[in-house]
Amino acid sequence: MKRLLPLLLLPTAAFAQDDIPYGIEVLTGYRSEYIDRGFSLSQGLIEVQIGSEIALSNDWLLQLGGWYGTGTGSGDFEAAEAFFGVRYEGDDWDTGLDTSFTSYDHRIFRDGVTAGPFLNWYPHEDWRFGTLVEYDSGASGWYGVVEAGWSQPTGRDSFVRAEAGLSAVSGFYGRSGMNDLYARVSWTYGFNRSVAVTPFVGTSVALDSAASTAAYAGIWFEVNF
Repeated sequence: MKRLLPLLLLPTAAFAQDDIPYGIEVLTGYRSEYIDRGFSLSQGLIEVQIGSEIALSNDWLLQLGGWYGTGTGSGDFEAAEAFFGVRYEGDDWDTGLDTSFTSYDHRIFRDGVTAGPFLNWYPHEDWRFGTLVEYDSGASGWYGVVEAGWSQPTGRDSFVRAEAGLSAVSGFYGRSGMNDLYARVSWTYGFNRSVAVTPFVGTSVALDSAASTAAYAGIWFEVNF
C-alpha cells in the first residue's frame, strides 16, 4: 500500500495547524516486507513520501504527491509513484477519485496508470467502512476492496489504529477472483504539533493458490506542516 497520505495525514491533524486550507506531509520509513495488493514485492523496503492535501472549498479537497521505495533484501525492487486525487466530504461520508502513475523495476509489476473511485462511510468518529475499485493499466486488470477501520486515542498525543479488508481481482497479473484478507495495526505518537512516529504490524492472508501468506512490521516517521 502506497499513497499513505490519507492514512497518516488526517489522523495526525490534531498535531497540526487547523487554520490553513492545506497540509503537507513528509514521511520516511522501513517495512520488513513490502506487500502491494496481495503481492509480496520485496523482503525489506525503505520508502519516502511527500504529499499535500489542499482544501478547494468546504467540501472538496485535492490530494497530490509522490512516493519512492527501494528494496533492501534479495532480488531487485524499486518503484516511484506520482499520485493525484480529489475527494468530496459529506457529513458522515466521503467519496472521490484517485489516480497515479507508477514506474517499477521488478520482474512482475510493470509501469502503468491506476485510477478508480472510492467511497467511505463514518458511522462513528472511531469507525470507517469503505470500498474502492481501480483499474491498473500495467497489470491490465481490476482490483477492488471492502475495508473497515477503527481508531482510538491512547493519550493526549497518541492514538491506535486498526484496519482490515478483503480484496478481489480480475485479470490482475494473471489472477482473478478473491485475492487476500489483510490487516494492519499501528500506533502513532506525536512528539509535537508537527512530528510523529508510527510503528506498525500487518499481514496479508492469501486467498489465491498462486500467492502466499505473509506478515510484516515496520515504522514510519512523519513531519506535517
